[in-house]
Amino acid sequence: MSEVTDNPVDARALHLQLAVNRAHSAARAGDLELAARLLDELGELDGPGELGEAGRATVVAALNLRAKVHAQRGELPEADACWSRVEALAPDDPDAAAGRRTLAKIAAGRRHARPVVHTGRVAVIAGALAATVAGVALIGGAVKLISGGGDDGGGSGSVAEADTGSERLREESRRADELKARLAAIEGDRTAGAEQRASALDEVAKQLAMPGVEIRRHAGDVQLVFRTGVFPYDSVIGPEGAEALTEIGRRLADLSAETPVETTVVGHSVAVPGGAPSGGSVVALNRARVAAQYLSQDSDLRLTDFRLVSADQRRGPFPATAANAPRNRTVTLLITPKGPPPTP
Repeated sequence: MSEVTDNPVDARALHLQLAVNRAHSAARAGDLELAARLLDELGELDGPGELGEAGRATVVAALNLRAKVHAQRGELPEADACWSRVEALAPDDPDAAAGRRTLAKIAAGRRHARPVVHTGRVAVIAGALAATVAGVALIGGAVKLISGGGDDGGGSGSVAEADTGSERLREESRRADELKARLAAIEGDRTAGAEQRASALDEVAKQLAMPGVEIRRHAGDVQLVFRTGVFPYDSVIGPEGAEALTEIGRRLADLSAETPVETTVVGHSVAVPGGAPSGGSVVALNRARVAAQYLSQDSDLRLTDFRLVSADQRRGPFPATAANAPRNRTVTLLITPKGPPPTP
């Protein structure tokens, strides 16, 4: 079995394969309504998109099956449209070529399709389940149209023997079970990872909560916002800001011992007349450096443990108004648990 992956593209490919396998099983059992519903739930299948060659093969298989189901239900134009899309993706596909040739003969009056069974269920023929509606038989994965008169040397109303039988059905069932197990493992890993990350974020928010600091809990990090500006002017820190950053540094050091985290110090500045209105500033970056010094001075953390960045002048923690200018001369801290990123 292939190694389980948490790649969302691989997961989507597995979901597609599993749905197509289920539809195949339903069609072989004669339940055309279920097969059609499973295929309809896949939506449009014009191409594999980002799923690559494996996705292309699965899409071609789904379109071929959808064409056969349409044909068995007497929906010949819809069947032809599906096979046309198969030929656009796989020009050498034999099922599509054979199916379109037969449909063309019916349209030209050279072959007459006649219904064999009028229900959604079919009988077992030669050990294989064959769905026969509107003159089309699905046998061993190949499409056969039952003609009302002799054509191409074949006998009237003849149906080919199943080319695989129960062994192929068992193999498809085994593959479906394997896909289910892989999908369950992927979903289980994602759920466990999300729960672990949520728990870590809750612990960060709990340990860093303190007066004068607003905790903003996001999906992937915890943001610490100081309610008043940390820097009265330039990169000169105020006494309250210095004290708060020193205490946060001690708490971060204790937190990292049990819940490893990454800390980004974001410097903020206010756009001033004659200055750059956006793009960050040297002042903002200097504020981040000063804040990192206070975070590390009374803890075991090093300056290299922090990531320092400058925010855009338009992206302060508070709305860019004249009244909020003193509050936006500050830094904010982004605390991110180490580990896999959150699932989109």
